[in-house]
Amino acid sequence: MSPYQQVIVGATAASGKDTKYIEDIMRNDIFHSTLDWQARAQLVRGAREAVKMLKIYRDDPSLAKYFPEA
Repeated sequence: MSPYQQVIVGATAASGKDTKYIEDIMRNDIFHSTLDWQARAQLVRGAREAVKMLKIYRDDPSLAKYFPEA
């Protein structure tokens, strides 16, 4: 588990593959960058926002196949 995934679990209680999906969403959709320059508080907010986005992606039939339930 990456250090970012540890923050994600602490902020969201996510588990399994979801932590990888959330980290990917944080990199590509929220921060549009690497995560190493984010403060911990920003990572926590980003993780919580990414969880919401993951739910939206899973509810969209055209995207759900890319984010299967863990």
